[in-house]
Amino acid sequence: MDRRDERPVAAIFRSALFNPSETFVQAHAAGLVRYRPLVVGLEDKGNAWPALRDARLVASRGERLRLRLLGDADGLAARVRAHRPSLVHAHFATDGLLALPLAERLGVPLVTTLHGFDVSRSSAALLRSGRLSWMRHAALGGRLRARGRLFLAVSDAIRAKALARGFPPERTMTLHNGVDLARFAAPPAPEPGLVLHVGRLVEKKGTALLIDALAAVPGARLVVLGDGPLRTRLERRAERLGGRATFLGAVPPDEVGAWMRRAWLLAVPSVTAADGDSEGLPTVAVEAAAAGLPAVVSAHSGLPEAVVDGETGLVVPEGDAAALAAALAGLLGSADLQARMGGAARRLAAERFDLRRQIARLEAIYDGLAG
Repeated sequence: MDRRDERPVAAIFRSALFNPSETFVQAHAAGLVRYRPLVVGLEDKGNAWPALRDARLVASRGERLRLRLLGDADGLAARVRAHRPSLVHAHFATDGLLALPLAERLGVPLVTTLHGFDVSRSSAALLRSGRLSWMRHAALGGRLRARGRLFLAVSDAIRAKALARGFPPERTMTLHNGVDLARFAAPPAPEPGLVLHVGRLVEKKGTALLIDALAAVPGARLVVLGDGPLRTRLERRAERLGGRATFLGAVPPDEVGAWMRRAWLLAVPSVTAADGDSEGLPTVAVEAAAAGLPAVVSAHSGLPEAVVDGETGLVVPEGDAAALAAALAGLLGSADLQARMGGAARRLAAERFDLRRQIARLEAIYDGLAG
C-alpha cells in the first residue's frame, strides 16, 4: 500500500482472497473512492484484481489457526494496526464472526455484509456442513448479532431473513451491491434463441429446472458459464436437449460480459435448496441489466428487486418449470419485446445499481461510523 495516500483506511475482511465467483467483494474494495482499501484475509487464492494486489494483507499460518480455532486476533491485529484502519468491513456473517475479535482488538467498528446463505441456511444445516466457520456461526452467531456495529443486507429479502434470524432491526439495513456500468457499455448484438445462464453450479441456481424447461422450448440454445459440484450431473441431464446446451466452465469477467452482449436473454431460475440455502441478490442479474440484457428469473429472494416483471424481464414462480418454459418461449419469440425490456433494464441498472452511487452511499455510512 502507498503510505503517502492519506485517505482513511477501510479494512475489507474476507477469509479467502478471493473466491473466483465473488467478484462483488473485489468490486467493493476496488471501487472505494474516499477510503483506501486494505483487504485482509486468511488465505490467498491468487485471484486478486490488479488494483488490489498491493493492498492485500494475508494472515500467517499461526495467525490463521489462532483466529479460526481460538478467536485470538492479537497477532493479525498488530499487523493491521500499522495501517490505522478506521473500521473493518467483513463479507458474509461467517466471516463477520471471524472478524469480530479483530475489530474489537483494533477498537474500530465492524460492518458485516449479509449475502444470502449466511442468513438463509438453518442452524442445523450449518452444523451438519462440516465447515468450521459455518459451524462456529451456527453456535456463536449471537456474538456477532450482539456486538457487530452494522449489518448491510444485499436485498430487502435478505434483510427480512436476517431479522427473522435475530439480527437487530435498528442496525440492519439494505444496501444493494453496485455494478460498474462502464464495463457493459458496448452495444448488444443478441443472437436469436441464445439463453445465457451464469453461476456456480449448485442446487440453488436452479440449473436443473432450466434444462427441464428448455426441453419444452424448441430452437433455444443454452450456454452455461460457471463450475461447481453439480456440473457432471447437469451435463448428463442436458443430453436431453440434443446438443443445444454448452457448458464452458468458469470464465473471466470480461468473457461473461462478451456473452451478455451476444445472448438474447439471461435465465436466473433460482430455487431454495434442500438445506435452506438461497440467493441474496445474484450479481449476474444486476450485470445483465447493466448490459441491456433482459432476464427471466424466479420470484426468489432479492431477484424481483433487480428484475421488474413485464418491464425489464419476466418473473415466474419459483420451481415452476412450465411457467419458466412459457416465459422463455415468449421472450425468445419477440425481437421487439427483447429490445424494449433490454433498454428498460439498462435504465434500471443506472437508477438502482450504479457502482459509483452505491459506493458513495457506503462511504457515507463509513463516515457516520468512523467519525
